[in-house]
Amino acid sequence: MNREPGGRTLATMITLIVVGVLLMTLDVRSQGTGVVSVLRTGAQTLVAPLQRATSFVVAPVIDLVESVSNVANLREENEALRRSLRDAEAQLHATSDLLVRLELFEQIYDTRSAGLDIGSVVANVMGRPDSMDGALIIDKGTAHGIAVNQPVVDSLGYVVGTVRSVTSWTATIVPITTTRQGLTVIVGDQQGSLVSQTGSPLMRLESLLALDPVRVGDRVLTSAGSLRFPAGLAVGEIVEDATPTLDGLVAMVRPFVNPDLLRVVVVLAWPPDPVSAVTVPTTTTTTIPGEDPDGDQNGDPDGDPDEDEGEGDA
Repeated sequence: MNREPGGRTLATMITLIVVGVLLMTLDVRSQGTGVVSVLRTGAQTLVAPLQRATSFVVAPVIDLVESVSNVANLREENEALRRSLRDAEAQLHATSDLLVRLELFEQIYDTRSAGLDIGSVVANVMGRPDSMDGALIIDKGTAHGIAVNQPVVDSLGYVVGTVRSVTSWTATIVPITTTRQGLTVIVGDQQGSLVSQTGSPLMRLESLLALDPVRVGDRVLTSAGSLRFPAGLAVGEIVEDATPTLDGLVAMVRPFVNPDLLRVVVVLAWPPDPVSAVTVPTTTTTTIPGEDPDGDQNGDPDGDPDEDEGEGDA
């Protein structure tokens, strides 16, 4: 469009455009592809750097979003796992408690099989109403055959105490470690009295007729002379050597049972027949043919009520 003489800019531009179009046409025809394919290839060539740049910027953002989503999912899964773990632990504790109770009952059965052929009642320890005397409350009472003064042992047959009071469905037990009443025991062949000590878990063994010393670890058992327990029940063990003196033997004993740790106890039905323990002896009369059976010489077989028949029976 230059109107000046000799201006050739427009002609040169038109010539270059025409030559470029011809070259493109020849190149497309020589490759056997269409114009659209050439344009697509060129567009891809131009767009590829932009795609790489976009991917470099956008990919971290996508990864971050996915990571946040995964963290939320992991938190939910962790919380579900924690709930499952708590449920499993609760079941484990319940199973452990049942196993402990089963072991206790097996020990009780073994104790009976070992020769403690005495009627008994297994009871659970419900609580301790008075910390001063260490009394224990159990969930069995007169409705289950429990009576006052019956002896109480643990699942291993170790002496615990005696029944102090009883209701229809509960009973109160006083341990030997807190009662003021002494317990007749033996160590080896020597008999003595075992008494509690205020404020101490140990008990004091006193024997006025002891002749031999006692050693650490010697077992202390209930004596046949005891009116509260059957003979042969384990009570405790000697904790220090002791030698008899002019005043007798004094030794310290550690009981086998800690009342504060008891969960199950066994109440012994002892003596098995309390009535038979206090019976009136009777006499047997042998009758000789031809003699008066009651000795009153009156020929009356039933006896004369005015004679001393009752005294003879007595």
